[in-house]
Amino acid sequence: MRVVIVGGGMAGLVLARGLIHRGVAPVVLERMPSTAVVEGPIMLPFQAYDALEEIGLLEPIRAAGRDVPPHRDGLPVAIGVGRRLVLDHLREGVDIRWEHEVTGLLRDGDRITGVRARGPEGEREIPAHIVVGADGTHSRVRELAGIEAELTVSDTAFVSFRSPARCEEAFLIEFTSDGRQLTLLDWPGGSAGGWQIERPEGGRDAALAPGVEAFKRAYLRLLPRAAAAVEPVTELTYREVTEVRCDTWWRPGLTLVGEALHAMNPEAGIGSGLGMADAQALAIAVGRHRDDPDRALAEYERWRRPAVAPYLAVGSQGVRVVRGGELRDEERWPPPA
Repeated sequence: MRVVIVGGGMAGLVLARGLIHRGVAPVVLERMPSTAVVEGPIMLPFQAYDALEEIGLLEPIRAAGRDVPPHRDGLPVAIGVGRRLVLDHLREGVDIRWEHEVTGLLRDGDRITGVRARGPEGEREIPAHIVVGADGTHSRVRELAGIEAELTVSDTAFVSFRSPARCEEAFLIEFTSDGRQLTLLDWPGGSAGGWQIERPEGGRDAALAPGVEAFKRAYLRLLPRAAAAVEPVTELTYREVTEVRCDTWWRPGLTLVGEALHAMNPEAGIGSGLGMADAQALAIAVGRHRDDPDRALAEYERWRRPAVAPYLAVGSQGVRVVRGGELRDEERWPPPA
């Protein structure tokens, strides 16, 4: 079976490795160059463990990271590890076509039979029995396939930072009165953290206007145990999040995985794990029905939709620990005028 995976992020690569594990050699199309820098850590959640263990990568990744407790059956709830290290492991042995952007889908009637892609050597057609959109929140594959998605800009934004300094504890967290989080994750390359804030009317400019030093003082008033890691910080980043919900999971010859299909606010902390678990389920279904692509896609949806539904029903609101009452001035960022 010919499978084309659009998107060389973690979900797409886990799918590629899972297919290779079952004797199917996919092609991965990635629009970024191979030299693109992938910085910082990821808090890899337990939902990813089965998929990584199946392809022999859970232990190497865990050995290169730091366990985030609590533990159950000898495994941590998450692993703090470098994103680049995870991607490098996943890329091994995968046929990745770098700097390839999908410009269209090939069709035979109602069936999708491949993609049209533009790369360094021009545009070409790549036939496939199954095309997989693993290309994220603003999926081009989803758009081209005509799969409707509900896209919602979250009411939470993130002011984040990276630090070269390590933290004694693997993970620190503090909740404001409205349930949003201040976090700090330790990993072998340093530490990284941030403050989940109510999305300000002025967006990035409003969130970053008070400056790095003011942010550090405000952050440490609420999470003082992070002082050693936060002290060297010199730069902040701001990010808004678009959440995705799709009722349709597949068309004949095409399906979606990960954030192209369902993207939640990262305060739930499970997005990457759900995407990798999607990928594993799809790889299993393809391996079982390699002569019947549509049956494989239907089986993938039948397995995964019930597994994902509780997370989508609860959403990021469900992980908030709301203390009640109004936010205190010191819990607000940017600070009230």
